[in-house]
Amino acid sequence: MTGFVPTWEDLRRFVQSLLARRWIRFGLMGGLATLCYALLGLLFVNVWALPLLVGNGLAYLISFFVSYLGQSLWTFQARGGHRAMLPRFAATQAVGLGLNSCIVWLLVRLGLAYEFAMPVAVVLVPVFVYLLCKYWVFRRARELAEPDATTPERSEEHTSELQSPVPIS
Repeated sequence: MTGFVPTWEDLRRFVQSLLARRWIRFGLMGGLATLCYALLGLLFVNVWALPLLVGNGLAYLISFFVSYLGQSLWTFQARGGHRAMLPRFAATQAVGLGLNSCIVWLLVRLGLAYEFAMPVAVVLVPVFVYLLCKYWVFRRARELAEPDATTPERSEEHTSELQSPVPIS
């Protein structure tokens, strides 16, 4: 049986096409920030013997900034405007936490076991947070201003998101 054997170039183009999609970068950055939080929390509490709430809080704070920097610079490629974006990002994270808690609480109250309620929240909340980040937190300053005759309806950023860098055949 003969079949298609992908080359390194095929793999490179495939990965490049995935990373061209903003929502993939969003998920990867969120995963990296979560890993950062977990590893730093273990380091601070279990290795450095910091008090539990101090170590956990410090790990969370550092991972928050890892997430913010990664999402702003890599995922959304926002330039400038951090005075406006950082508080909006913090508010979005707080809303995400609240929404997560509400979903889990509601599903458990409706009789679903916590083990099954949590994955529902883990899937739904990032979608909501992604949309808030895309349309509110990391909007460019010119997009927040009133549109004028020189502002195109669709920016280059939005049209490139729809195009795949790899031709689909």
